[in-house]
Amino acid sequence: MSKDAGKGMWDEAVGLFADDAELARAGRMVAYVAPVSSVGAARPGGTLDCEGRLFLPGGGGAASGEGPCGGVPGVLLLHEYTGLGGYLFRSAARLAEAGYAVLCADLYGTALRPTDFEQARACLRPLRDDRALLLLRARAGLDALAGVPGVDAGRLLAMGFSLGGGAVLELVRSGAPLCGAASMYGYLSSSQQAVPGAAHCPLVVHLAGHDHVVPLREVEPFVREMADAGVDCRVVLHAGAGHGFCNAAYGTGFDATASWYCPRTEASAWDDVLRFFGECLMNG
Repeated sequence: MSKDAGKGMWDEAVGLFADDAELARAGRMVAYVAPVSSVGAARPGGTLDCEGRLFLPGGGGAASGEGPCGGVPGVLLLHEYTGLGGYLFRSAARLAEAGYAVLCADLYGTALRPTDFEQARACLRPLRDDRALLLLRARAGLDALAGVPGVDAGRLLAMGFSLGGGAVLELVRSGAPLCGAASMYGYLSSSQQAVPGAAHCPLVVHLAGHDHVVPLREVEPFVREMADAGVDCRVVLHAGAGHGFCNAAYGTGFDATASWYCPRTEASAWDDVLRFFGECLMNG
């Protein structure tokens, strides 16, 4: 197997959890800090160390051309509750091959690296239960991406899966400086509602009909929220798929009570997102 971080390639295992050796081989490390909590984050000791992984485009394609600020467009890529892993690096490589600089952001911090599902659930709870904190963590990653040399801070996009998809929606609700955003089976409900005039970037949301994490009853209130806020939002429902349909690490066995991978749905969703991102940059 081969990988070149500078070319954005990832031909290694597509795992749910990353060990230290895999992280050391994943892209280029980008260190930044993020708030520990959503209250008093500015106090001394109120930040935690984060290490994102940067994948760079290998050249070619319209998206890799220089923008108005002399850089390439960037994508903030946000992980599932299992944290950074081969499944996310595979997605980052796909975006890099399309001409984007991609930062796999670190929502948990370097002190929390889950290695099994029990640890992952413990890492998830504070962010799932405090959407203001989830927003702050995601925004710290976005700011880190904007500061990467060679990235056009005026052409930033965001994409996330499950927990990360929910974080993308929090960025959109807050009016973060994005040209476009994509949420893949991300959490829809939130205590942080979109405010008319604040949320402004176009959004595409891909959902699954057999999702045990994001129930379909949340779709209508979410659509109404986006409409009331004036967000250009498109929702795509994959009726036969389940939560995790883009994550090959889950396996393809159908289980209505768990996550599973659907290659056909993944291919369709990815084609749509890449086309959508291109349109966002062209119209932005």
